[in-house]
Parts: sequence; structure tokens; C-alpha cells
Amino acid sequence: MRLLPSLREKKRYLAFEMLSEGAISRRDFIDELNRSASSLLGDVGSSECGIKMLSFGREGGIVRCAHTRTTHTRAVLATINRVRGMRVAVHVIGISGTVKGAERFFGRDSAFGG
Repeated sequence: MRLLPSLREKKRYLAFEMLSEGAISRRDFIDELNRSASSLLGDVGSSECGIKMLSFGREGGIVRCAHTRTTHTRAVLATINRVRGMRVAVHVIGISGTVKGAERFFGRDSAFGG
């Protein structure tokens, strides 16, 4: 049985850019994202955020989260400073209600590879 659209959880999409010392794989970044969410928010808070990586490229990506937890998700992304021993800086460049809107933050000439 499907939920009515009015009963579904609303989502937000955070576009972020990433500066790193070397190449970082999608799997390594997701592991660090989950570890950071769990340590900052705890297991319950982490599950309430519903963080999911949608796209990931060399210089950024898009993360989905619950619309009531965008500030928590921004904090989780900001606390990521190392992935597999390499220094990393993550900056949220925009929040959107749709994936297409989040992709617009990267522009046409970006090196983002969804």
C-alpha cells in the first residue's frame, strides 16, 4: 500500500563541494559520512536525518536528507575533515527541494561527475 504524497516524508538535497589532497572513492566518503553522523548525532539522530548519498564526483556531490534536519546534515558534512588519512574540506554550496535544482549549483563547466 502506497502512502499519499501528503503523508510522505519531505526531502531536501544538499549540494556540496569537496577539496581533498587526493582522489577519494565514493565508498570511502560514504563510510566517513555515516561515521561522522553517528558520532555527532548518535544512532537515533542519524536515522532521523535519513542521510543518503545520491551523486558523488571528483569535486562534490549531492546528499539527500529529511527536510527538518538540514542543519544537522550540514553540521555532519562540516565535521568531515579526513577520509582514509587524506585531509578533506567539505562545503555546502546550496540546498534544494529537487535533485535538478541541486545539480544547478554546480554549473555547466564544473568537474562534478554525477
